[in-house]
Amino acid sequence: MYYKYNISKLPTLTHERHIMGNITFDTNRFIETTTPRQFDNGTIMFMDIQNPGVYYSANRNGNVNRIIKTNEQTILTSEHMTTQTISRKVTRHTRVNYRQSQNGAFVPLHRLNDQLRRIQQVAQSYDASESTTGYYQSNDQTIIVTPR
Repeated sequence: MYYKYNISKLPTLTHERHIMGNITFDTNRFIETTTPRQFDNGTIMFMDIQNPGVYYSANRNGNVNRIIKTNEQTILTSEHMTTQTISRKVTRHTRVNYRQSQNGAFVPLHRLNDQLRRIQQVAQSYDASESTTGYYQSNDQTIIVTPR
């Protein structure tokens, strides 16, 4: 089955899968979450439902990125047993384009099919459980990381 992009508005998926060579882009796993601003800037975003807090972006300039969004909560306990909680949102971007063997430079992927293929390839071997969920404790502070 195939899906098509309607360029006049935000991309919408009309069918379940898109065939790209030997790889099928799984639109049941990757939910398209592009905002109007992202679309105007040439970016298409996908949420990976198998890895909570993990998103992928395909950009008009040829870059493909993995974006990990987490909430980080730091709980500080003083010597007088008072507690202070600090919360913040953390976003990490990693480019996942192919690299040239000679110099390690990233190879831009300008065709949408190539970008979707790369997203599918890198997501198949990625487990976000260690980077999006965690509980760390030292003497006077605890850090809790959860996906967002």
